[in-house]
Amino acid sequence: MNHSVIQDIPGRLRVALVLPKFPPVDHCLVEAQFRDLAGVERASFSPRTATLLVCYDRKKATRSAILERVAAAPIPSSRGPKPPTELEQKKKTALRAGVMLLARPLIPPPIRPVLAVYGALPYLKKGLFALRRKEMNVDLLDASAIGAAVVTREFFTASVIVTLLKVGDYLEEWTRGESRRLISDMFHTGDEWAWVVREEGEVLVSLEEVVEGDTVIVRMGGLIPVDGTVLDGEALVNQSSLTGEGLPVAKRKGVTVYAGTAIEEGSLRIQATQVGDQTRAARVVKTIEAAEVAKAESQSKSEEMADRIVPYSFLLSGLTFLVTGSLSRSAAVLLVDYSCAIKLSTPLAILTSLARSARHRVLIKGGKYLEKLARADAFVLDKTGTLTEATPEVADVVSLNGFEREYVLKQAACVEEHFPHPVASAVVRRAAEEGLSHLEEHAEAEYILAHGIASRLEGKRIVVGSRHFVHEDEGVDVSAGEPYILDFAQKGHSVLYVAVGGELAGLIAIHDPLRQDAPKFVASLKESGIKKVVMLTGDNEATARTIAASIGIDDYHAQALPDRKVEVVKELQAQGYTVAMVGDGINDSPALSQADVGISMRHGADIAREACDVLLMDGTLEDILTAQAVSREAMSLVEHNFRTIVAVNSAALLLAVTGAAPPVFSATIHNMSTIVVGLRSLKPLRKAVNHGG
Repeated sequence: MNHSVIQDIPGRLRVALVLPKFPPVDHCLVEAQFRDLAGVERASFSPRTATLLVCYDRKKATRSAILERVAAAPIPSSRGPKPPTELEQKKKTALRAGVMLLARPLIPPPIRPVLAVYGALPYLKKGLFALRRKEMNVDLLDASAIGAAVVTREFFTASVIVTLLKVGDYLEEWTRGESRRLISDMFHTGDEWAWVVREEGEVLVSLEEVVEGDTVIVRMGGLIPVDGTVLDGEALVNQSSLTGEGLPVAKRKGVTVYAGTAIEEGSLRIQATQVGDQTRAARVVKTIEAAEVAKAESQSKSEEMADRIVPYSFLLSGLTFLVTGSLSRSAAVLLVDYSCAIKLSTPLAILTSLARSARHRVLIKGGKYLEKLARADAFVLDKTGTLTEATPEVADVVSLNGFEREYVLKQAACVEEHFPHPVASAVVRRAAEEGLSHLEEHAEAEYILAHGIASRLEGKRIVVGSRHFVHEDEGVDVSAGEPYILDFAQKGHSVLYVAVGGELAGLIAIHDPLRQDAPKFVASLKESGIKKVVMLTGDNEATARTIAASIGIDDYHAQALPDRKVEVVKELQAQGYTVAMVGDGINDSPALSQADVGISMRHGADIAREACDVLLMDGTLEDILTAQAVSREAMSLVEHNFRTIVAVNSAALLLAVTGAAPPVFSATIHNMSTIVVGLRSLKPLRKAVNHGG
């Protein structure tokens, strides 16, 4: 692009770009061309002034790279306006209907019937289609009720019914759209652009243009946009969005990588094997979206009952006409039906409750699971990842072969501080807590990708890292530490090996501590009426007993393998419990599927998130209480609405049949009750979550 530098100070570079006025420039695409440059902290483009501001790390090499990119980058252009979505169309339809209803007093009387009939046409057509298919369902009754209102010249009544139905359609689509948006955000692969190799070199293209077989380049800090195989390069990739692994994984030539995972260190050239909707992340989204449409049993029963009522409404209307000879009373019966309010209120209460939970970062995948969670009276909790923190800590330090414990911790911290890794940080933090000063006594640290760190201390090679690195790569004998290694493994601790001069100097045990709010969480579950709380863990009996006692759980199962976890859930179900299972590991997925409702964390393994029915996007224990409270309040709202509908509409129907009130009065009562339960069904969107509920 043609350009001129208008501001050049250390760390800030402002460039004026020469761009065409038409078609309009896509500012996101301009910014995307610079964000992947190493050293660039922020890129911001103003379409109004055609200026690009880039903030960087003040290095001359970074500045030169930015200017080179400006000169070489192609002129980006907008892809044009997008057609309106179904949600936008339904929103406009609902708004128009609402405005027309509110503005009705201002509309000349001769025009009101025309507008009422015009607004009712879509529902009248649905009724005709149902009649042609010989289906006596709610669509037919809606059309009949609207038609009866039109025939009896109750145009305001017809307009109210139509408006309520259109608002219900919009709210249903909006709620589902919110769930889809949250899911997409969770698995978002970053900018909608990728750097690929073409004949002219590296070019930035839309993800839609990336095809199978393309070579994609991703650098440090970037998100991988495709599933593929590494052709060249070496990097540490954070796969927590898909696999739940807390630590980055080494990727090199021949290894598979997935869309949505992030490169923390290094760079890769990747041959795309799956792109767009075929990537693993996209398939997870599809799986969740498919499960999301599952209806609650109460919703299905309500809609089924609404359909079953339809023939009786027509029958009662006919009998009323035969007995009284009054067309007015007969029409009044059709105007007063249970199904309209039932059809609107129950799914609306379910959907708004799903949206409410989603706003609190809790994704319940359908009304069916909302209802099951409300009925759950037994909770099975997997310990790891559910009751434990995601921040590792040093559990123990053991010295071997004549080395002192303080020496092992001090030297490990000295070399580990060069690498900002969660485990390394835990070692450095423990040394600081013990007051061990670790001055630079070693040579320059060498980081061995995904294995550990090596350096030289007093002429001897010191290595800190995994067993594979220390024992297999470095040839250090670790037999002296076997008893401790076995003990640490039984406690669920990982082990960091420290060797000096080819000899094992010591072991550092790392563990995830229990969440501080775990005891309070367990107590809250019991206070909410949960009859049974069970903990599952792979720890040995002694460790499991200690942990369970510390958080107030009486029933626990130690050394629980996947099969045993499923057995525990089945045993509770056989005893009559409705079981909610909470877990986040691959070995938890069978139990999550077996449980009446499975709950998993966002940071969990992808198979666990696919198997679960409730996904906690922030992964806190409070989120479980939020999901429980939302589900219970939703079912309470459904029951309350149902009682209101039956009571009010029965009274209105009695008035209609006996002729004690004119049709418009009965229809008004019916419509007002529908409005009341409809508005009440929106209550979850405005209500704060009370965990005590």
